[in-house]
Amino acid sequence: MKLFKKTAMTGLAATLLFTLAACGSGNNNNGNSASVQPSATAENSAPASPSDEKIKITMWSQFSDPNSKDGGFIGFYKALEATKAQFPNVEIEHTGIGGEAYKTKIKTASAADELPDIFFSWGGGFAQPFVAGNRVLSLQDLAQDGTMDNLVPGTTDNFTFNGNLYGLPTNISTANLYVNTELFASAGAKVPTTWEELTAAIDALKAKGITPIALGGKDRWPAMFWNSILDIRMGGTAAVNAALTKTGSFDTPEFQEASRKYKQLFDTKAFGANPLGTSYDDSINMFLTGKAAMLYMGAWVNGQIDAPDSQVKGKVDVVKFPEIAGGKGNADEWHGGSGESFFINAKVANKERVWKVYKFFMETMAKEVFMAGSGSSAWKGDLGDTSKVDPLAIKIGQLSSTATGFSYWWDQMLNGNDTESMFASLMQFSAGKITPEEFNKELQSKINPGK
Repeated sequence: MKLFKKTAMTGLAATLLFTLAACGSGNNNNGNSASVQPSATAENSAPASPSDEKIKITMWSQFSDPNSKDGGFIGFYKALEATKAQFPNVEIEHTGIGGEAYKTKIKTASAADELPDIFFSWGGGFAQPFVAGNRVLSLQDLAQDGTMDNLVPGTTDNFTFNGNLYGLPTNISTANLYVNTELFASAGAKVPTTWEELTAAIDALKAKGITPIALGGKDRWPAMFWNSILDIRMGGTAAVNAALTKTGSFDTPEFQEASRKYKQLFDTKAFGANPLGTSYDDSINMFLTGKAAMLYMGAWVNGQIDAPDSQVKGKVDVVKFPEIAGGKGNADEWHGGSGESFFINAKVANKERVWKVYKFFMETMAKEVFMAGSGSSAWKGDLGDTSKVDPLAIKIGQLSSTATGFSYWWDQMLNGNDTESMFASLMQFSAGKITPEEFNKELQSKINPGK
């Protein structure tokens, strides 16, 4: 199975700008397939038409907490309730599993051929085994009902394999540099647009006893975000995507220089005294309580930053990650894109009805996640009154509307074994146990052997 190559979405800018302007399976073995369920009044009524018959759809997701302030969670639960209301004859049984446990659960269920009717997944290399194992329903023919015309171009790339579409997108997520302007002002630091300004700001903040950057390196993927964006700035998204899809190399002069800059941040304690012992949640708390001046993270934190009880509400700005002189990338190349979806089980019953429910849910979630301030919608059209949309989300949409390239999260673009190899090498490197040059050579030998 060939992994679809992620390309720079040059046509996305105009569509995102338009969108912002317009805004103003179940398995027969486990008993969870979307099969017809008897109606409570069936015995006393005329035979129901197929569209009136009760069916049950099982759904799994990583959205385990309905009370979360995370915009992705808010959007998911609002979309779920709206879908239940839209389809009263469809019972949706949702199971939410948080964190890494979710990845383990769906991989185990897939191996046993016991996946639910609809399940959350990441695209790229993470999804590839599901597709290769014939666990996922192809949407290629179903989506010819006009659905594709309603999507931002390029947003299905990570869910397309060998020319077949397997998932619809919800949102375009980007990693963004969040800056506590109050802390910057107290340190006399300038909000950075270049690498030199970033390192100068780090020095100024440290001199004031302020942790410059919050990093939850204990959970690995936040550290990956920093490694990724530095590679993007030095090598450009095309080169990064080529390495991730095994058509390019991780061991280049540009990526080696990016690694040296990554090491520089650790050596100068830009991430504080113990970033590898700090969890993601603790790092977010550091930023939200004003103990760290910068955070490089996805837009899903917008809701927490601007929550009514947030200690940093109104004090945070969001900017493009600084450019690096001599790098082949530029400020309009982004870490992120559209890489999260829900898939339909290949063995699902009542395929056409499930498709209608699925499509409504996906489009609704795209709208609700945007309204909750966590990423631009991957669906075109008027999203309604956006006067109450988080201002950080609006600004991110404006900043990314001029995007010339995207490179998605590495742990989703790579498949399982390659992801673990990448994380193992990155943690060794972050801990100072291997050099920048050794790190890049190791990535290449482990992920792209023989290339």
